[in-house]
Amino acid sequence: MTPPTPDRAPHGTGTRPPEAPHGALPAVPGGQPPRAPAPDREGARPPRRGRSGHGARERVSGLRRWAGTTPARVWLLSSVCVLAVLGLLGSATATLGQARDGLRVLGDDAGPQALATTDLYLALADMDARVADVLLMGTDHGLGPGREDALEGYEASRARANEALLEAASLTEGDSVEERNVEAVLNGMGAYEQLAREARLLNDEAQAPPGRVDGAALEAYGEATRLMHAELLPKAFNLGLDASANVRANHEEGQSSVALGMLWVGAVGTVTVAALLGLQLYLRVRFRRRFSAPLLAATAVAVLLTGGVVLVLTVSGGHQRDAKEEGLDAAMALSRAGAISTDMQADQSRYLLDRDMADNYELVYLERAQQVLYRPASNLDAYYGQIEGVVAAYPELPGSDGSDPEDPGTLGYLGQRAQDTLLPGQEGALAEVLESYNALQAEDRALRSAAEEGDLAGAVGVRMGVAHSEDGAFQTYEAALAELTDLHEEAFDAGIGRADAALTPWTWLLPAATALLLVLLVLGVRPRLAEYR
Repeated sequence: MTPPTPDRAPHGTGTRPPEAPHGALPAVPGGQPPRAPAPDREGARPPRRGRSGHGARERVSGLRRWAGTTPARVWLLSSVCVLAVLGLLGSATATLGQARDGLRVLGDDAGPQALATTDLYLALADMDARVADVLLMGTDHGLGPGREDALEGYEASRARANEALLEAASLTEGDSVEERNVEAVLNGMGAYEQLAREARLLNDEAQAPPGRVDGAALEAYGEATRLMHAELLPKAFNLGLDASANVRANHEEGQSSVALGMLWVGAVGTVTVAALLGLQLYLRVRFRRRFSAPLLAATAVAVLLTGGVVLVLTVSGGHQRDAKEEGLDAAMALSRAGAISTDMQADQSRYLLDRDMADNYELVYLERAQQVLYRPASNLDAYYGQIEGVVAAYPELPGSDGSDPEDPGTLGYLGQRAQDTLLPGQEGALAEVLESYNALQAEDRALRSAAEEGDLAGAVGVRMGVAHSEDGAFQTYEAALAELTDLHEEAFDAGIGRADAALTPWTWLLPAATALLLVLLVLGVRPRLAEYR
């Protein structure tokens, strides 16, 4: 038997020491093996120096996760609805404000200014007519109260002209061109009054009989009436035209702004309704619930609010348009007809005062008459017949059917324009105006016939009858014209009142409806959000 080798244990008689794990360091006698250094790894996290960067990333990640949740989407849709409601409130408030501004300008500013300038023209024309009548009557007091009436009428017209000037000056403040025109008329009135006073004094000193005005007095009056017709009346007429243009421009600009605002209201209202419906549908699908009653009510309120604002703006604009066209424009046209008619009957006195210029004054009379009521006529005799035809045919107006291509129709301030602007029940008032105007032409024919026959006293008598303050033909015509004018002015005031009445409730209705919308929106969303608490 071979003896065992000393460095090797016999098989089965000893144990082999365990092998160290692969890669381990050799054991160190009497101690622990040294810790191996951690190997460097690519992309290893650097040592932490704080938690700020990590916290920001966590917050962003949290927001992203929250944005995808149902409450976040409900909040987002609700915010869109709130913004849409506030946009509807803003657009409606702005548009209603524009409508009120346009109404205020027409009813309190531009409209009264236009009427005041028309009154100014009428008062100035009447002043000159009264002076001509006083000179025509001379110093003979056997013609009744005509002279006293003429002097009283002159003072009344002068006071009315001053009042109209003051009103026009207050309304044109800030407009340099119109202010200069008002100032020029005011200064010219002083010069005219001085010349008119001089003419009356010269005629009284000469003891001039009726129809035989003193030469010096006639010269002074000639300067006065030239000043009136060359300076004062044109400036007054231009003031009226400027005022009318201002009314038209303000009205058209206001209507355009309101129309644009209505489009904005309609568009924003549509967006509001769409947002509310979108929120409603999302809640129904996500929560598998029936439609929310508060949100349905909010949608209905949004529809009614949008439609109500558009409707009231349309109604108010219609009333404003009617007030301008059937009220203000018609009243101004009739006032101009009255002013020109006043100058026409003054031409009768001038026709008798200055026989050298009689033909000229007759032609001027015809030109002015055709501005008031136009029918084709080359002379006064033909014109008289045409006016009789108008009265006989009324309410049909000659030439209005277009059957005769050479007949332009019945035009002028009292023609087709006046008939087109009539309101229901005003047909009789226009008929009275036309009849009294025809009677005035009949008196004019009698006056000129007497003058052509050499009957100056008879012609003066006719003229005094026309100008009589109580029952004269011109007084009858003025009364009929004033009645029709008043009807249109009442229509203007009524139209402005109706437009204002339509807009007034919306000063509180609009914010109240908006608040109701927001409350209903909260009531519709809050229960769904509460499910996630």
